[in-house]
Amino acid sequence: MRTGSSRPYRRPAQIFVAVFAALSLVSVVGCADNSPVAAPTSTIPEGQPDDGSTDDSAEVAIPDYETDLDLGQEEKEAVEGALVAFDDFIQTINEAYSGKTKAASDFPQFASGDALKSIQTEAKSIASDEATFEGQIQPLKVEVFDVTKQEDSAEPASVLVNFCVDTTEWTMTPAGQSPTLNPDGKVTMQHTIQQDDGSWKVDQQTLWERRC
Repeated sequence: MRTGSSRPYRRPAQIFVAVFAALSLVSVVGCADNSPVAAPTSTIPEGQPDDGSTDDSAEVAIPDYETDLDLGQEEKEAVEGALVAFDDFIQTINEAYSGKTKAASDFPQFASGDALKSIQTEAKSIASDEATFEGQIQPLKVEVFDVTKQEDSAEPASVLVNFCVDTTEWTMTPAGQSPTLNPDGKVTMQHTIQQDDGSWKVDQQTLWERRC
């Protein structure tokens, strides 16, 4: 199994955004494997540009990952961009769900499709006191599962990321109810991260396996 080391990733200035804590949660109780759910990852600090640098781009740290794929240079660059977006996505969820509701306005910078709809719905419930959230989502292991390319193009179009997460580390509780821990424990989630107008965004969240 090959591993990717944590190292700076230079993010183009036109898609630069602030890094927040993120996590999307919907209880996986009762979900069949491969059913859509929301879930999240690690907190990786944003890299700082060198003092005196005049470059308009910013460097951020890439989360450690494993892969069995034999990645080419373009695929490695795609993986790095996708993992930065994935990390921002998780961090922003944690931030918004913990009470910093303004962070939810940044969701469209890191998410699209069903993933965006899911976390926007949950953040709205928390902001309106219809639910409370406690804890944080922290990925325990990240694996790059697949990299696919655009039709009629050699450029990568999507990256599938599997990650292990302990569902007992957070609770989402409807108003008026007592908190209960998610009973599944450690599960494997899969996120589909796609190119969207030159930016990588989490588009789908899926329960991959009820163990990891």
